[in-house]
Amino acid sequence: MINSKNIACTFLTAFCFFSCFATGYGFGDYATEPIIRDIALGTIGSLILFLVLASWRPRLASNILLIYVLSTGFYFPIGWQYGAPTYQITSALMETNVQESIQFLRNVPFSIWLLQITFLFFGIITWRWCCVWFLELPCWPKKIKQQMVKLVLALLFIPPIINVVGQFYQWRDGRIFSITLIGFYVDLAIAPKLYWQAKREMLAQFTQAPTWHIQSVKPKYQNYVIVIGESARKDYLNAYGFNLPNTPFLSKTNGLLIDGYVSTASYTLGSIPSTLSMRGKMYNNVISMAKMAGFSTYWLSNQGMFGDDDSGVSAFAMLADERYFTQRKDYKKGENIHDSELLKPLQTVLNQPSEHPKLIVLHLIGSHAEFCKRLKNPVQFHFKNKQISCYVSSILETDNLLSDIINMLKVKNEPYSLIYFSDHGLRQQGYGSEQTFIHGDGVYEGYSVPFARLSSDDTTHILIKVQRSAFSFLQGFSQWTGIKVSEFSNGYDFFGTKPDLPSSDNNLQEINQMSRDKLQE
Repeated sequence: MINSKNIACTFLTAFCFFSCFATGYGFGDYATEPIIRDIALGTIGSLILFLVLASWRPRLASNILLIYVLSTGFYFPIGWQYGAPTYQITSALMETNVQESIQFLRNVPFSIWLLQITFLFFGIITWRWCCVWFLELPCWPKKIKQQMVKLVLALLFIPPIINVVGQFYQWRDGRIFSITLIGFYVDLAIAPKLYWQAKREMLAQFTQAPTWHIQSVKPKYQNYVIVIGESARKDYLNAYGFNLPNTPFLSKTNGLLIDGYVSTASYTLGSIPSTLSMRGKMYNNVISMAKMAGFSTYWLSNQGMFGDDDSGVSAFAMLADERYFTQRKDYKKGENIHDSELLKPLQTVLNQPSEHPKLIVLHLIGSHAEFCKRLKNPVQFHFKNKQISCYVSSILETDNLLSDIINMLKVKNEPYSLIYFSDHGLRQQGYGSEQTFIHGDGVYEGYSVPFARLSSDDTTHILIKVQRSAFSFLQGFSQWTGIKVSEFSNGYDFFGTKPDLPSSDNNLQEINQMSRDKLQE
């Protein structure tokens, strides 16, 4: 005869095990490879904690289990794809709009929805069995209860203590508690707090006056243009070896391409601020440096703004002398506006007479999620499935836009130089018809992006293979614009062949240890 107590215990143990994956703690540091330590501690710790609660207050234990089942089931698609609750995930959620939320749901593969339903169904069954089992648990002797409580406390606090004091474990993203039943909710509570704290600190820095010490200003060109792309993986560009001709302009035009440029973060809000400004000194950035050097500054964006100054990225725009948003104050509505809409305001800026050099920043929507909606023209390439075909075609449209911008600069008959890079890459997810891309924290290709410098006096097409950190971009900007500041050393050559080395000033050591998300043919 089947023992109902054994069934309930088996189900609860299995659910505690599966919940490690539903919450993301059962995966590696970046949701790619299972970590035995996290799985074991998360499963055993949660199981023992439920047993201790059930021996003390069985109905309370049943209610907590039900809450745990529903909350982990709701979080399942996020945990399975992105991992445990972190500051980065919160940033992505808080800086999004309704349309992007819908896009996220649409991009979740059907197989993950099926797993989520299965997990929830199994969780409800487990809860029903445990409701009866918890009531039948005998009251444990006082000594056993004390020993169990000590074991729970040990599982709860010893690993974090070892992590902080001895650095023996490489614990994920500052995770505080190893027992999933507790750590999941603690991280859910802490992540938003860290996000708002970081955002307040960042925006507060923009209100401070820049502290650049400019030694000399010797610009070589009249018009300096920075084009910030979106979500473009370097290995999906023909200019870097991709087998479809989706970069006919970048692949042949005279200029310098860097093969080895890596972004500062795998998401926009983390990448752009840390690329365009000094660490801990957001007020020292490309806009403030150019303005102090006497440049006229402009920011043209197709990413929209969440308000006059409440977005970490749009705060840069507010520093510029002039700014233009295709979706000014309407980004929450999520309109699909093509990047080519920036050409008209760009022409207006170029036509403005100025005795000073101009710095013009264009922030593209590029290859942002829901790739087919980023296209102005029909899909040009058929690669794997519809989503990937649209992604490859969106890169072609960015390439066409760069060609159009260069042609506009040439018509002005003034010396110019343009820099193009993407804010971050992406990670491949799924296979076959379900394959798509998501933000790539944890894989090298989530950071590996294109970088090009195209100038009016270029005479050859050059591609250099050198690892270059986007944390060094500000130094490169100083070199590029001829603005010499005492904050940067004279010997560094951002556009040279000497690679950046891993240091506390960049993220290269972390990125170089990440797994590779090789292009799936």
